Amino acid sequence: MIRAVLLVLAGAVGGLALAQGTGRLALEPMDGTVGTTVTASASGLAPGTDVELVWMSADAEWNVGDGTFHGVTATDTRTVVGTATVAADGTAAFEFTVPEDYGYVHNLFVEAGGQQVARQGFTVAPSLTISPASGPVGTPITVTMTGVGYRFWESVWHLAYDGAHTGWISAITTNGTAVITIPATGEVGLHTLQAISGTHPVPYLNQQQSPNYKPAVPTIVSALFEVTEGAAVIPAAPETFVLPRARPVSSNFMSGPSLSVSHGSGVVGSPIEVSGRGYAPGASVELVWSSVTGNRISGAGWQEVETTLTRVVADSDGAFGTTLATPDDLGGAHTLRAVGGDVSEEVEYVITPSVALIEPRVVEPGGDITIVIKGVGWTETANIYTVLMDNGFLGYGCGFNSQGDVTIFLKAPGRVGTHYIGIYPSIYQGEVTSPGGPTTPDANATFLQLPMLNHIDHPGEELPAFLLSFEVRGS
Repeated sequence: MIRAVLLVLAGAVGGLALAQGTGRLALEPMDGTVGTTVTASASGLAPGTDVELVWMSADAEWNVGDGTFHGVTATDTRTVVGTATVAADGTAAFEFTVPEDYGYVHNLFVEAGGQQVARQGFTVAPSLTISPASGPVGTPITVTMTGVGYRFWESVWHLAYDGAHTGWISAITTNGTAVITIPATGEVGLHTLQAISGTHPVPYLNQQQSPNYKPAVPTIVSALFEVTEGAAVIPAAPETFVLPRARPVSSNFMSGPSLSVSHGSGVVGSPIEVSGRGYAPGASVELVWSSVTGNRISGAGWQEVETTLTRVVADSDGAFGTTLATPDDLGGAHTLRAVGGDVSEEVEYVITPSVALIEPRVVEPGGDITIVIKGVGWTETANIYTVLMDNGFLGYGCGFNSQGDVTIFLKAPGRVGTHYIGIYPSIYQGEVTSPGGPTTPDANATFLQLPMLNHIDHPGEELPAFLLSFEVRGS
């Protein structure tokens, strides 16, 4: 029964016409995880024909445009995983290894001269592994999931640590494989990590009763981690998590007027060496910075504004140089213009997020903790950061209305020991359209405003994640 269901599913996905030939294709097994060895046996083919075994998949990507989020798009791809010459009895045999690819159903076609002569469906089952399996509190646990899907009901998995919702996992830009790292937390002893499928804001616990249930695909994959005795592992300083600065940017690398900056990006406060040429000797040059002010909540909207950062005077050759601190402003792209007389040159500069403060680092049970994040953006994919404490999701902070500053006040837990704060990018809002999903945008807004644990898959902007720690000591 399961195989019959899979065969129907295989013919329903991929956007391709089904094989028109009379051949048959049998797979053993018909489902498995990445790396599984599969034997494919075709029959009913024309003897002496050269044939290919073709694995169908997709090239998926986030659909992001002009600061807005629209879900996922995908185009079909084909990969030859085996070749053979049909024997006199009309059979052909292949063996292949399930590639590192998106999970769930994939079409397999036997093709002869570009014509599909046999077909069958193979289901890539999601899997989860962790490394290491034990260590003291704070040990970085690398969680690897393979076989994450790209279609609407297959693209989101949720991680739970000891039953607490940690965040969500996707692998749209990483071809079905997600790798995340979280700290070991809790008392000495065994702790459970579970990845639970479900596009909804929280895990869908009874998917075996859903209309989208796929019998060959697990809905929960899990592992155990043992917290052992030993000194707590303390994460690196917050500044080590920031993105590297981009290379120098210039408005004109050739002859003529030009404005140049030593880096194309940086965190709030980082120095920017600014230089210009081609201005009138002795001209007063105004350095103008553009930004966005407003919010999505009040109804007043937002608008672009410009402020003067400083003024400099061009030398006798019409050149100038100065050093600025990256403004305390929204994350994302800004325009820096140098205006002097009839000459106006501009470059783009990107502010990237940073953690400016966590204090105190030692606190009594129930004490106050303050966290300040700088350079939070304003687009739908960059204007919030989400917060975890000891791998449990707390909520999010928005930086749009506060020009990139997110100040969060928390209460320390009552348990004495070292505790951990995870700070992850997310998606604030948008329509979550996706292959195989509902067509009503309201029905699609599901996994937003949750921690995106494998943040390298984040849509739109490249954004860092941060891990902080503090200690609770008894009074």
